[in-house]
Amino acid sequence: MSATTIAQQFVANMGAGNVNATLALVAPNAQVKIYPLNAEGGNEIVRDYLQQLATAFPELTIRTRRLFVGGDNTAVVEIAIRGVQAGEFFGILDQEKLLDLDQVWMLHITDDKIDNITAYWDQNRLYRRLAVKRQDRVTITA
Repeated sequence: MSATTIAQQFVANMGAGNVNATLALVAPNAQVKIYPLNAEGGNEIVRDYLQQLATAFPELTIRTRRLFVGGDNTAVVEIAIRGVQAGEFFGILDQEKLLDLDQVWMLHITDDKIDNITAYWDQNRLYRRLAVKRQDRVTITA
């Protein structure tokens, strides 16, 4: 299977909320970094994210904006996710808010398995869309 096909299947499974099918494309010893969540480790990181996403946004739609594969067999996928929150998402209470968020996933593929995942998005936009008060303000009292 080509790297493009694997990346497309990863995104399709993710959009369908099919965590097990998405993880079936990932090597058992994959390295995962999801920068907005400050999460780094193995498959448990991506499993947790995908489960939270599927549970909190059961009618999520994902549209691929761009997809290309570099010379080192890394698929770079820019996606737009959209859905109405229907449950808690990483501690963010459900207020039935619409989330529309651009994300970039870099999926390195070796022997038809994703062995390295790096994901980015604007976490402050996610907070704004889900009506979370700013997290970066510090109040100093005398």
